Formats: sequence, C-alpha cells, structure tokens
Amino acid sequence: MIDPSSLGELPRLISSPRFSTYLRHYGGNVRYATRLYLWNAEVTAAFWGPISVLEVVIRNAIHDALRKGRADDSWNDPVVRLMDRERSMIDSAVSDLRRKGVSDPVAGQVVAATTFGLWVGLTDAGLPRDPLLSYETALWQPRIARAFPYLSGRRRKQLHRELDDVRRFRNRLAHHEPIFRAPLEQLRDDLVSIAGYVHPDAASLIRDAQRIDDVLARKVEAISRGAGSL
Repeated sequence: MIDPSSLGELPRLISSPRFSTYLRHYGGNVRYATRLYLWNAEVTAAFWGPISVLEVVIRNAIHDALRKGRADDSWNDPVVRLMDRERSMIDSAVSDLRRKGVSDPVAGQVVAATTFGLWVGLTDAGLPRDPLLSYETALWQPRIARAFPYLSGRRRKQLHRELDDVRRFRNRLAHHEPIFRAPLEQLRDDLVSIAGYVHPDAASLIRDAQRIDDVLARKVEAISRGAGSL
C-alpha cells in the first residue's frame, strides 16, 4: 500500500480539471483529495470484475434466446428487424473484426465484439406499436423474455431501466470518472439482482466473489491514513 499524498507531483499528473473534483470534495485539502483519488481508482477496479461477468452473462443469454431455432447469426435473419441504432452496433462490431484481420467473422466472434449497449438496447421498447419494430412484441415477448427465466414478475421496461443504469455506470468506469458519490452499495446489489434474473448461479458468482465490500469498508482508513492500493 502507499500513501498517495506523499507523491507531490500526482495532482499535476492527474491534471487540474480532473483533480478538482476530489479537491472540492475535501474543501481544498490536497492530502485527503489525493487519497480519495486513489480510493476511487480502487473501487472502480473492484466493480470491473462483477460488471464483466454480468455483461457476458446478459449478452450470451439474449443471443441464445434470439438464435434458438435459427442460424447463429440471428441478426441476419430477414424476420429479425432491428432499429438503426442496434443494427449499426452489429455492423460496427463486424467492421472492427475485419479491420483486425478476421475476414469472415462467425457469430460468436461478433457477439464477443459487440458493446454492452447493444444488448441493453434490445430490451428497450424499439418503436412502440410499430408492427415490425416494436421490440416488446417482435423481440421481447416471443424471444428475449426467455433469456430471463427468473425475472419474477418484473416487466421489460423495469429490466431495461436497471440494465441501462449499469450501462451508464460502466461507461463512467471506462472513462475513469469519479464514482465515489454514486450509490455504490445499491449498484453492487443491482449487479447481483440482474445476474439472478438469468440464473441464480450467475448471481452467486458475483455476490460471493466480489471484493467491492472490502474496498467500501476500508474507505475511512484509506482517506485518514493514506493506506491506498490499486
């Protein structure tokens, strides 16, 4: 462990605009602000594992539901009609793979290359009441609902809201943003709950393997004593 406040150039290396958020939180106290910055990085790292598990579980569950009885690349089936938003995400994944030298990507490679936003978007409403692009009637009811056998009475709209909250939080992590003021305990619980909609084993893995609790519990020590780690 290290006390980051002992590193005099760290605020400059972080950059004044980025560091200012932490500095304001502690009323200009550089020592506490620097320690908070390191703790924020630590709790960010603690969330990445559970989120990565959830992302893989969600995309595989939805992919399996969509391809059942169809070709693995279900998105190319003429009966599967997607909004431009989701279609462009798939096209982007295919293009990225081809740029990396995969001339003819198979479905599994495309799924792995897609963003979490695609799968969250597929749980959205699409174009309501449209006979072709209403995701509620064209995708959710006949297919995607089966990806969440433990949803326990929640509606598609509620699931989408929960998934989109995770997506936006995930993007904050990816951009190294301050998350210390976010409802971290609630977000931790949401990751477990959403994974459990797919299968209890997924929920158990996140709940019992996560180290978020440990990092949250040592926040006071990290700020008061400078006992920080990554």
